[in-house]
Amino acid sequence: MKRIRLSLALALALTLLATQFAFAHEQRLVGKYQFVVGFATEPAFAGLPNSLDLRITDDDSKKPVEGLEKTLLAEVIYGASTMPLTLRARFGQPGAYLGDLVPTKTGTYIFHITGDIQGQKVDEKFESGPGRFNDVQDMTALQFPQKVPAALDMANQVKAAQDAAGSAQAFAFVGIGVGVIGLIVGAIALTRRK
Repeated sequence: MKRIRLSLALALALTLLATQFAFAHEQRLVGKYQFVVGFATEPAFAGLPNSLDLRITDDDSKKPVEGLEKTLLAEVIYGASTMPLTLRARFGQPGAYLGDLVPTKTGTYIFHITGDIQGQKVDEKFESGPGRFNDVQDMTALQFPQKVPAALDMANQVKAAQDAAGSAQAFAFVGIGVGVIGLIVGAIALTRRK
């Protein structure tokens, strides 16, 4: 009886793991090819290295399609910004490809895949979001024991400090100028009195 419970618990755990992978990637039939697209590391966090995770199989034969790093192009899109990704085959995983990136902002990312698979043209966009693959998240909630400000926040703080220092320097120059003018006017007034 204990073995049956252990087997059922193991089967349930494996099912949950497989389901988690399915939820973290978008699956789509493109012509006769099954695409599975998402981030290689889910959930994806801003500021941490990650990759496009692209897997392609022939839907009829269920066999992985190899060599597509030579015939497909990929780019990542965030708002109006785009960046090409260099696809590379994953070692020991036929039909699986990676395109490395470091997402620097939280939110929705789009992977755009174009090119050719054995004569079939491909032009597909895969957008993160509910029911597809996860948006990029802020990692502040995971930081322990001390929260570290994001690089962008630190850059903004440095810029604000530089701007304040620049303003203080400008006021100092104005003060020096007014002081020099005061000395000149005072000197002229003293020479006229004599």
